[in-house]
Amino acid sequence: MPACRSVGLLALLHATVLLAQSDPVVQSRAQYALAVRAYEAHDYPGFLQHARAAQSLRPTHGGVTYALASALALTGDTAGAVETLRHFAKLGYAADAANDSDFAALRHTPGFIQVAAQLVKNQNPLVRSRVAFTLPQPDLLTEGIAYDPARRTFYIGSVRQRKILRVNSSGEVSDFVTAQRDSLWAPMGMKVDPAQRALWVAVAARPQMLGYHPADSGRSGLFRYDLESGQLTGRYLLRPDGAYHVLGDLTISRRGDVYATDSRAPAIYWIPSGSDSLEKLLESPLLLSAQGLALTPDERWLYVAEYARGILRADLHTRKLELLPCPDTLAALGIDGLYFFGRALIGIQNGMTPARVVRLSLGPQGDRLLRVDVLERAHPLHAEPTLAALVGRDLYYIANSQWERFGEEGGVATPDSLKPPTILRLRL
Repeated sequence: MPACRSVGLLALLHATVLLAQSDPVVQSRAQYALAVRAYEAHDYPGFLQHARAAQSLRPTHGGVTYALASALALTGDTAGAVETLRHFAKLGYAADAANDSDFAALRHTPGFIQVAAQLVKNQNPLVRSRVAFTLPQPDLLTEGIAYDPARRTFYIGSVRQRKILRVNSSGEVSDFVTAQRDSLWAPMGMKVDPAQRALWVAVAARPQMLGYHPADSGRSGLFRYDLESGQLTGRYLLRPDGAYHVLGDLTISRRGDVYATDSRAPAIYWIPSGSDSLEKLLESPLLLSAQGLALTPDERWLYVAEYARGILRADLHTRKLELLPCPDTLAALGIDGLYFFGRALIGIQNGMTPARVVRLSLGPQGDRLLRVDVLERAHPLHAEPTLAALVGRDLYYIANSQWERFGEEGGVATPDSLKPPTILRLRL
């Protein structure tokens, strides 16, 4: 290897390490791990020190905020514990703090009784949707959904069965792509390109799919299907590069540009209209676990739900990426599906307890989050809601993907516990 190239690679590696060390999310995770270790050792001063550091770096993260409240309670700071729990409750999280032994010394104090009641109230269902349709096969493990306005037809992907179902305007369910046809990996996010009469599907080799081969681990890409014939018309796979990839969601511009997020690698990919190659649009250390994405009506900006950070915005002219600031009372973490609607973003927030659907109001320039309104919360049918299709003023979203019932190795511990996948219709 030439010396200059070796020096360049070492410099790049050094810069990457320094960046990771200064990343608040990475630092917070490290501090939280130390806090857990101290807690398990009954070192409560150490627990408080590391929990405080972790929460200062991620003030809207539920886990670290609750840990800080516990640490304050265990070290005798009743007022601090109650105030931290109050912040936790304002963010929308729920917990059974009243029965948590960490707060035993606080149980009869007025401030704790009040905030504990609010945490229980946050768990109460807020239901505004109705059932649009239900799929008959419980073990589908549904992730993505798309809608064709011309045929008034929905398409739903089955991660487990490696197929795509079609639901017509009469509610009839059929296979659009039969199981494992076209060597289809797990279908993730999907979108219809109505102009080109195509269905675009983000695919990834996941252990939860039938016929999984470990040799395919980390492989991912995009498939394109003709809506009329159902035939595969394009296969665009990421080249193996030693990294793990999961293209989990995508969106399409009016001219036919396709954008896709990678939840395991720090990049956003695209296929420019008319191109036959899947290219890297941008790469950024801000991308730790990118999920849903949404274009603005003028298609200048691309919003991205970053599961660990909040909402990012990419300038498609300059390809610069930024994290949107927001009030410390607004939790924008843990959002999966993301959709632009009426000067606001609609998010499916399955990283919260309880899961919810939210409206995130944007500032006049679209460069900050101003407030959050909960549209739906703790629906009785929720079992890790995932992605949605926006149809006029209605959001059709998958209520119960049931990811948590499928182990990391792909097995289902209790198959009888699986429920028929349900799509809810929520009027915005």
